[in-house]
This record gives sequence, C-alpha cells and structure tokens, in this order.
Amino acid sequence: MSDVTIIDIHMTSPATPHTVIVTGHGWEVSWLPGRTLTRNQAITAMTIATIASGGVPRADDPIWLHLDGWAAELSLTAPGAVVRASESPVADTRTRRQPAPAEPPGCSRLCAHADRDGKGAHWLLPGQMCQDAETSPQPEAGT
Repeated sequence: MSDVTIIDIHMTSPATPHTVIVTGHGWEVSWLPGRTLTRNQAITAMTIATIASGGVPRADDPIWLHLDGWAAELSLTAPGAVVRASESPVADTRTRRQPAPAEPPGCSRLCAHADRDGKGAHWLLPGQMCQDAETSPQPEAGT
C-alpha cells in the first residue's frame, strides 16, 4: 500500500488516480462524488482506493477483514467500496465532479474471477453465472 499525501486542501496517492479535495462543508473523494466526509473518513477512503488500485483482492485474501471495517466507516460494504474505488475517475467537465457508479442491485454479489492483475470484477444478480470467468470457477467475494 502506498502512502497518502495529505495537504491542507487535498489528498493524493501515487498508487491511485483518485483524489480528495476540501469543499465548503468537509472533504469529497473522487470515487464517492456528492458525499461530504470528515477528514478521517477521507483518509479511510483513500486507503481503500490505494488497495483497490492494485486490483480486486482474491476472495480468500485477509485484506478483506480490514476492508470490511474501513468500508463500514463509510457506510458501504467492502465489495461495493472496492468496486467503486477500482474504477477510473472520469470528470464531468461542467461540474468537475466524478459520476457515481451504478449501485449494484439488491442481493447482488461481487464476481471475483478477476484477472491476475485483479482487474475484471463485476456485479452478478442472484442466480446469475459469470460469462467472463475462466473455465475453472473461482470463489466469489463474500460467499
């Protein structure tokens, strides 16, 4: 995990393209647009983003225990936070805000068949099988 640089008005990390800026009411993280966070929550969000920048961890990776706690600090689930933070920020040039990724449907699960670099995880609906997975099924995060 790379260090997060905290300056008076923003936070960055060389491990992730995501950033945090100070707004009039608190801190806003690029992967949680529209949400105002405390300074500590913003640090937590950047920690999650630095981990997610390396790809979605395998379902049996012990980092999920930490991610569960960190995501809970942001009122998110660990799989939901990792998916959001692993997406590249795409700025809206009119508002300078990042678009919110689509919320996963209720009862969905994270398909963690990801490539060796950890990229490629996505949401599956209940009962849906992954069409992108390799021939040998991998365990899914949270199951």
